[in-house]
Amino acid sequence: MVKENNKSMALYEMQANICHALSNPIRLYILDLLSSEEMTSSQLLDVLEIPKANLSQHLSVLKDAGILKTRKEGTFQVLSLAIPKIKDACQLVRGILLDRLNEEQKTMSELKKNLDNQVNSSNKMTSKKIAKKG
Repeated sequence: MVKENNKSMALYEMQANICHALSNPIRLYILDLLSSEEMTSSQLLDVLEIPKANLSQHLSVLKDAGILKTRKEGTFQVLSLAIPKIKDACQLVRGILLDRLNEEQKTMSELKKNLDNQVNSSNKMTSKKIAKKG
């Protein structure tokens, strides 16, 4: 039982490391870019428009988490996903968030509709009172 618990904790730690690496929008964007094609850091810099030092830090976090891998091609380091399934995981989370946003938008639309109905009803009552006085 203790060995099984240790295995679980080790797995949770690995999961936490990956989740930490995914906890930045720039890193998520990098993963999205690399999910469709391999790129060099220069290509990423062109797309991301962030300082080179900043990109280097993000790539380091992703490599340390085991999410990215590099290979040498001439004088360039070509970056790609070391865990291709990470793309599916990110899409799953984005899908959940999109569902949440759509539900919130639906709720806001319903609230606005109810408020508009209340305002219209109140305006009609006020108009009737004014008409009676006049």
